Amino acid sequence: MTVKKRLLVILGSGSSIPVGMPSVPDLNQSIKEWSEEWASQYGPPNFFTSLWDTIAAYYQSGDVRNGPAVNFEKVLGEMIALAHWMEPAPWGDTLRATACPGMKPPSIPFPMLSETDRYGATVPIIDQLSNLLARLAKYMREKSRDLDNSSDAAQEYKRLLDGLRKTFEVGVYNLNYDVAALSAWPDAFTGFGESGQFNPASVHLRKEWAFIYHLHGSVHHSFQYQHGGPIYWRNDLTKIETFFDDLDGRPTEKRSEGKAFPQTTLIAGGHKLDQLLVEPFHSLHAALTRHIYEADAILIGGYGFGDIHINRVLQNRYGSTGTRLPIMVLDFADCKTDPMTFREDAWSRGLSNTLTAPGDFFLEPGHPSPPNPLDLALRNSFEVSKQHRVALWHCGFTAATSRLDGILPWLEGGSDELLLPPPA
Repeated sequence: MTVKKRLLVILGSGSSIPVGMPSVPDLNQSIKEWSEEWASQYGPPNFFTSLWDTIAAYYQSGDVRNGPAVNFEKVLGEMIALAHWMEPAPWGDTLRATACPGMKPPSIPFPMLSETDRYGATVPIIDQLSNLLARLAKYMREKSRDLDNSSDAAQEYKRLLDGLRKTFEVGVYNLNYDVAALSAWPDAFTGFGESGQFNPASVHLRKEWAFIYHLHGSVHHSFQYQHGGPIYWRNDLTKIETFFDDLDGRPTEKRSEGKAFPQTTLIAGGHKLDQLLVEPFHSLHAALTRHIYEADAILIGGYGFGDIHINRVLQNRYGSTGTRLPIMVLDFADCKTDPMTFREDAWSRGLSNTLTAPGDFFLEPGHPSPPNPLDLALRNSFEVSKQHRVALWHCGFTAATSRLDGILPWLEGGSDELLLPPPA
């Protein structure tokens, strides 16, 4: 009996877009609208919008050609930082005493702040943040309920996972909250038992793969009770009354440097290592490190290389051994996408640093000149770093189904010529 090799799959938001899930720009706009509704109900300031505008202006003040872009996760993370900054001594950010002798940020009004109400700034920031995170969970659950498993895109998604599972023993780390992966593979192990309770021992002691772990949370997550308790798994997304995303009283927990984090069923925004300290996220992140070292090959789909806690696990794996695993990255190119040789955006920098694969090594197999990614996409071909065993697909996540003939044997250790365009 032939033993299958192990394939570790990491899924980012781009992998779910083809089946109708919202993109990051979509979520940026939705959360802006929710923040305005919160401010209309509870009164100004709108902390989310104020921080967004301040961060955008800061980014624009430097070299904007290849600089960072504002997104909802950046702003949500800065809301935690601002809440900690405004917390009064002796518990708040001690740098505040040095940087501005206890003063508040000049660009954000705090009409509720007074000597008699010293937490009048911190509390509403956390309140708005908790509200936005709860609405994000509910919105993604709604979008997941609407997913049409009979659509062409959903069927293509399933064929891709089925093709990978036929050749490999597969384990998936899903960074998305939606049900796209589970809809394609409904019997995958999630770490939760039949009663809905998370079982960390089953994750740490499990020798088999065949899992989908939602490292940043899932639309199936709910607190056990309205007032809290552990995170449970609720199978039926239509039973809205069984989901508790927003706890009574907006409770928080102290993490690194005394920062207060709202208790949430999903992870979004900055300070993710702090957010990962609670279950089920803590055990799943620990398992990721183990599985990276167990894997024989890695496939990364629709990931922006923006999460340092993911990047560093991959980077540490390559820094500790000379063995290069085959790594396939499924992404999408448009007419403005440059070859890796000339590309200098955040995505290419993140990929090169994470996979220790400099951009100037990427070529189409058998060709000496840097390829045009859009041309490669049109011809179903790949951009490959032979020296680093990294291959890039530029035609989108689900469209990779059309080239399983080359992807599967290449991931098993085959030659780069397998990724050349098929004969016409």
